[in-house]
Amino acid sequence: MGHNRNRELGDRCGFCLTCGWGRRFMDGAGDDLPSTCPDCGGTIVTECPSCGAAIVSLMGITCRECGQPLRDATLFGVEIRRKPEKVAAVDAEAKLRDNVKTSP
Repeated sequence: MGHNRNRELGDRCGFCLTCGWGRRFMDGAGDDLPSTCPDCGGTIVTECPSCGAAIVSLMGITCRECGQPLRDATLFGVEIRRKPEKVAAVDAEAKLRDNVKTSP
C-alpha cells in the first residue's frame, strides 16, 4: 500500500460556496464541520450535489467522479485553479513516473 498525503491532512474537504472558506477532515468526521460558513454564513459543500462523491481537494471546481461543477471557477474575480480536474480515470503509468527519482 502506497503513501497517501491526504491521510495526513484529511481525506475529504468542505468549502463555502460564497467566500471560499474551507477545511480538510478525516472520512467519518464530517459531523464536526459546521453546516454554514463561520465567516460569512454561506453554504458549506462536502460532496458533489449530483452524484454524492466526496470532495477531496479544497481547490476542486468539478467533481472527480462525474465531472459536474461544484462551484464557479472564479472567486472574488480570481481563477481558483488553472489546470482541469482529473476525472475518474487515472493514468497509472504517469503516476509511477511521478514517483521515479531521476538524476540531474
